[in-house]
Amino acid sequence: MIDIHNHILPGVDDGAKDRDISLAMLQEAVSQGVEELVLTPHLYEADIIKGTGPWKEKVNAAKATVLSLVAEHDLPIKVHVKAEVRYQDLIPVILEELDVLMGGKYMLLEFHFLSVPNHLDRIIYEMTKKGVVPVIAHPERIKPWQRDPAQIEELLNMGCPMQLDIGSILGTLGPASLKLAHLLLENDAVHLVGSDSHGLDNRPLYAKRGYDWLSDRYGEEYADILLKDNPKKILTGEHIAVYPTNIVPVAPSLKERIKSMFKR
Repeated sequence: MIDIHNHILPGVDDGAKDRDISLAMLQEAVSQGVEELVLTPHLYEADIIKGTGPWKEKVNAAKATVLSLVAEHDLPIKVHVKAEVRYQDLIPVILEELDVLMGGKYMLLEFHFLSVPNHLDRIIYEMTKKGVVPVIAHPERIKPWQRDPAQIEELLNMGCPMQLDIGSILGTLGPASLKLAHLLLENDAVHLVGSDSHGLDNRPLYAKRGYDWLSDRYGEEYADILLKDNPKKILTGEHIAVYPTNIVPVAPSLKERIKSMFKR
């Protein structure tokens, strides 16, 4: 398996606090059958408002720590370091100065949990013009989309892959996230799942549990697509098919309801 979204880098964000926790998370990933990790520390505007240098240095130091832990403990796992980028005005600077793109073109993009920007179609269009494909991080946890799931259809129509958190699928992140996660799965609107793990106790990895749940519910082939095949395509820059879908079926018109009554 490949875990494409987690916070295992030590001392960078609200994930692992030190090298010991990072080591324990790495070991847990290996025990669950994860063979490849994409470490995705949060990247907020406040992190780089005065320049990207300090954030880059902090991430590179944490990356060196993780790589040394992997080597010292002979862990059979491959590690990449990118970022979970919060939507912000500094995205052009990020693209120019920081190594955040997976496979040279995919950006793990998150929005504020309580609000999303206006003119989202224009924002995505401007990114795609630069050759960037936004992978939308945990859309099922965004409050406006929980209230109106149909808003996600616009992103799908523009070719944005959706990445769900495994905790949402399993119900550990609340009923609203659970409900929307299952709605998206039922409507073929999910392209990757990730642990979004922040620690051993706080938002643990759950990769094996997530894979088993998906296999039991939808079949092993679909679990492989979400946790193995599509993450690999992301890392190698291959195309991921994203199809438009009606997440929330359009209610039939009065005329259509009357016609259906006479057909019974």
